[in-house]
Amino acid sequence: MRILAGDIGGTHTRLVYVQDDCDPSIRHERSYASADYMGLIEVIEAFLSHYDIQKPLDAACLAVAGPVISGYASLTNLPWQVGESELSSRLQTAHVSLINDLVAVAYAIPGLQDDDVFVVQPGKSCAGPEAIFDAVVIGAGTGLGAAHLVWQGDHYHALSSEAGHVGFAPETVMQEQLLSWLHRQHAHVSVEMLLSGCGIYTLYQFFRDELGLSESSLIREAMQNTDPARVISEHAVIGDDVLCTQTLASFIEIYAAVAGDIVLHHYPVSAVYLAGGIGPKLQSLLACSASSFSEAFTNKGPMRGNLQKLPVKLIMDNSPGLDGAIVYARQQYLSE
Repeated sequence: MRILAGDIGGTHTRLVYVQDDCDPSIRHERSYASADYMGLIEVIEAFLSHYDIQKPLDAACLAVAGPVISGYASLTNLPWQVGESELSSRLQTAHVSLINDLVAVAYAIPGLQDDDVFVVQPGKSCAGPEAIFDAVVIGAGTGLGAAHLVWQGDHYHALSSEAGHVGFAPETVMQEQLLSWLHRQHAHVSVEMLLSGCGIYTLYQFFRDELGLSESSLIREAMQNTDPARVISEHAVIGDDVLCTQTLASFIEIYAAVAGDIVLHHYPVSAVYLAGGIGPKLQSLLACSASSFSEAFTNKGPMRGNLQKLPVKLIMDNSPGLDGAIVYARQQYLSE
């Protein structure tokens, strides 16, 4: 089969072409800065031209950061509009699918190996040698997304959501101050406004401007030339700045609490997976604060014991959505 798959995010567009009807099989993969292009078709054309791919495709699946409705998507954090019919015409194949990016990650989960994940909370593993399970996947990156992977007896099916846009619910006195501060600036405060790259800088501003933590002039200067979230995260991992350290400690605490909330919307499930570009960069912080993460994740009243039993695993691959999109494209082609 000849498959084109993509993971289309607000920051990066990752495309992959796989061909397994030849020996050796072919895999071409390339990443593009989304902001450098007017639309997805333009990126796809650049990719196909770069690798001189001229043979017709058997199937294509593009995972997009936003809701897909009737084969059409408007990306949440990118001014692109994408339709299956337009893509089908351009790619000259009837087997074109648009799916939510976290749905694509969900389809990749059954293929993950032990060394592909970092265990944040051990929980209690699924019983049975085949480890068939339902799972929730939550991803923080340019935005925040979530999906639910469900076992249907003989195959997996993933359900999308827009959980990143639900309202932020504070669980500590400090978080109540944070919500009050944000409400002075926004009519609606979503969890994505905090659990994203921009959200890291928002938390940093809160601790600096509202709670009065002093800011290093070196860090302030570095953020003028580099993504603030990257600067803050790097210094938090090193542990050489109180403001950055407090920012990421709060980020992890909120991430854990929101993850617990999302899981309860889909409960019962057997496992939780954290995805997205931010998590792998914070592995060392998550390792050091695993008990704090678990406390915030399981602090759900009578459901505490249930959530304590769930394994929570961090996916270390930055783009599992590509593999999931390939799985979905192949599944759709073979089912027709």
